Amino acid sequence: MLYFTVAALVVILDQTTKRIVLETCTTGGGRELIGSFLRIRLSHNPGAILGVLSGSRSLLLTITIISVTALIFFAYKMRYAPLLKRLSLGLILGGAFGNLIDRLASGSVVDFIDMGIGRHRWPTYNIADAAVTIGAVILISGFVLHSDPSGEEDAGEFK
Repeated sequence: MLYFTVAALVVILDQTTKRIVLETCTTGGGRELIGSFLRIRLSHNPGAILGVLSGSRSLLLTITIISVTALIFFAYKMRYAPLLKRLSLGLILGGAFGNLIDRLASGSVVDFIDMGIGRHRWPTYNIADAAVTIGAVILISGFVLHSDPSGEEDAGEFK
């Protein structure tokens, strides 16, 4: 079950990096890794992406628990799907579960990867967020790039 292995690796990497950052950085402070382009900067996000729903902890927990449960169900149903579908589901599941652990433990998600040029910064994120994004891009691009306009039964399958 590739997706569960991938998900477990994402959760381990996500939680390990978050613990290291929590132990070595103060909120708002950080260090440059590649000049100002890539920095480690600790922040706590009580909401969803970009701080949306910041005051809705129980709603976010409910949505995340339902999403993780649905992902586990879909991963099981797709256990014989092509490799990239299983890999993408594992990345998404691992990322969702990594952030769920934070929400359950402290009510907010630990973010620390700060990228950008000068004042033009990407929103601070973490390994779990990156895994969800990469998994979603792989999954969506697989459907888009391998779709069959004729509508045949195997449309959308990718390897």
